[in-house]
Amino acid sequence: MALVIHELATNSLKYGALSVDSGLLDVSGTSTDSEVCIAWTERGGPSVQPPEDEGYGSRLINRSVTGQLGGMIVTDWSSEGVIVTLTLNAKKLAA
Repeated sequence: MALVIHELATNSLKYGALSVDSGLLDVSGTSTDSEVCIAWTERGGPSVQPPEDEGYGSRLINRSVTGQLGGMIVTDWSSEGVIVTLTLNAKKLAA
């Protein structure tokens, strides 16, 4: 999970909301006995466009979330800012 957060933060610092003074980042979460949902929401940064290729960081995030943590990832490439929603298996996250 630490690598996933690190990769999201690095991308935000390089290309997203944290790359400009006016950018905002909101990270929020909810949980149940079976799953943990984390919403990473960026606003106020440069205009967002989906990448043309899946890079190393995206592959790392996808493999970690879907493979190791038994979850899923949804990315909304809104022009106002990227929104990444991680839904994770609570039991695998706690292990």
